[in-house]
Amino acid sequence: MKGGIQPGTVATDAMARALDNSCKDLKESLAPRFPLLTMQKKLTHAQIPGGIGACEPDGGLWFKDGVLVAAFEAKKQGAGGNAIERWFKNQYICRMINPDVTYVTFAVGEGAVVGSSIHKALAVAHPQGFNKYNTKGNACFMRPEGFTEKQIQTVMLKVLRSL
Repeated sequence: MKGGIQPGTVATDAMARALDNSCKDLKESLAPRFPLLTMQKKLTHAQIPGGIGACEPDGGLWFKDGVLVAAFEAKKQGAGGNAIERWFKNQYICRMINPDVTYVTFAVGEGAVVGSSIHKALAVAHPQGFNKYNTKGNACFMRPEGFTEKQIQTVMLKVLRSL
């Protein structure tokens, strides 16, 4: 058997699905509240440097006056594995578009504790630490037990209001 996600299978569970759905629902419900911002579900190939690849953070990509200013991502990771490594692709694409983008991640699962997989993988990209908002930087909020939709909304509103 080969490693990784096998054909015909998906790398998700109830916690990951709930987190993804909360971020996706919130991006749709919050967009009308911020008429000076434009929310996109994913980048077009024309927006991606080099025109190759894809970038579709779960909580959307938020633009102000045509400039990417925020993106919200949802990640679930166990104590092992390397699913969080894929985080770097979207974050890198967003930083290529605008080095000052605020890139927020909601991380859940066993890996979302200090010293575990998410913390170890993302520490290099979060020099100011975790569980706090970093304007124009990366912000990763970790809760191994998961987030309520209200908790996610609170963070998203704080970020969007600051733009």
